[in-house]
Amino acid sequence: MERRALRLHSYVEASREAEALLAVLYDRAGAWGLGEVAHHLAAALEMSLDGFPSRMPWPVRLVARWFVLGRLLRHRVLRRRVPAPSYLLPPRASDDRKGVERLQKALARVDAHTGSLQPSPVFGTLSASEWREVHLWHCEHHLSFLVPRASP
Repeated sequence: MERRALRLHSYVEASREAEALLAVLYDRAGAWGLGEVAHHLAAALEMSLDGFPSRMPWPVRLVARWFVLGRLLRHRVLRRRVPAPSYLLPPRASDDRKGVERLQKALARVDAHTGSLQPSPVFGTLSASEWREVHLWHCEHHLSFLVPRASP
């Protein structure tokens, strides 16, 4: 199964996309279901406000900033698989509804936030607009692996 093309322009759109997936049957083009994806995305959003438990070594952050950040900010698809750090791994077989509820709360919280955000564990210090695009890209990336089934 191929993943789908998905472009999100706001946190509200990301929330609506998760809600729409909750309302239909979907197929997985990846390993995680909606509940797992939603918990993972919510954790990243929450930690961008509250802080991450660790960061990548500075040489890795520097290389990632130079060679990856620009692609994410332009919403380019990345084909390389990068494992999530353990602190962002979702609970196994997460409940879809609970995951989406957590994701929607995290999206609303980040959307309403007016101050600075925590440094990224991969890219270091980001502006609020850069964080927004990274979060939206992250949502696009993971939600694109969930493909709504066509109605019969």
